[in-house]
Amino acid sequence: MDIRSLRYFVEVVQLNGFSRAAESLFVTQPAISRSIKKLEDELGYTLLIREVDGVKLTEEGDILLAHAKQILSQFSCMKKALQERSGPISGVLPVGLPPVIASTYFADIIMAFSQRYPQVELKILELGTRKMREAMLNGEVETAAVMLPFADDRFEVHPFSTDRLMLLVSKQHPLAIREFVKFSEIVDEPFIFFSDDFLINELVVSACGVYGKKPTISGRSSHLDLVTAMVRAGVGVTLLPDSMWQNTSSVGLSVIPVIEPILAYDIALATVKNHHQSRRAKAWHDLALTILKANRAR
Repeated sequence: MDIRSLRYFVEVVQLNGFSRAAESLFVTQPAISRSIKKLEDELGYTLLIREVDGVKLTEEGDILLAHAKQILSQFSCMKKALQERSGPISGVLPVGLPPVIASTYFADIIMAFSQRYPQVELKILELGTRKMREAMLNGEVETAAVMLPFADDRFEVHPFSTDRLMLLVSKQHPLAIREFVKFSEIVDEPFIFFSDDFLINELVVSACGVYGKKPTISGRSSHLDLVTAMVRAGVGVTLLPDSMWQNTSSVGLSVIPVIEPILAYDIALATVKNHHQSRRAKAWHDLALTILKANRAR
């Protein structure tokens, strides 16, 4: 059994045919057939059944497929690790950031990283909690910032800050002149929510649940500008992190602290445990922690 045989096997299954796999891999169909026959002889099981419209996995073939994908993924990671041991840090680094905190915490980090590592292309993906978790496990995001709880023992997290949610209302709203607002006073307000997988939504839903109610949702968007525009237009109210208003204009809006309860949460850098990290990702992680700690100490 070798890596090439496993790659041929996986390709045949994924493309549902020997001829399609041969075209994709730029090899002859007989070569793939011989390789898979050798696999079957070595393992002592029939792995694939040829059918008119493609191939069908046997139970043993299904077991091999799962393990073969893992082996090929690990082999790819090993090759990358060996290739990255020398030379300047370069390539593409996919970084996941929650939209509501991306510019607040990471604008300086992005600029500093780009200046220090000009050969690295930063690919910033703004994702909610659920999609961030999936993207990291699928390898689409190599390192990320997440809002806790990010309850999953497959990840390693390094908390770097604590934030709280503030009420955002239009200047014409009756609560706009208040110095603070109890959550019980806004539980019946129409809310502007982010997309389904954003942790902020869950915090609001949980707080409403304390009073035995479900939030009334009058609007929803994954874009911060649209959320604030709907609030400014009086469509509803929303809750957003306190930190983002330190460097952001709130023209036409009132930002008010919420108490009883204070809706606080931690923010952390996250990576996948037991997964090879490129030098790009390690450099980002180290620089980000250094700058975040320095900013927090101010």
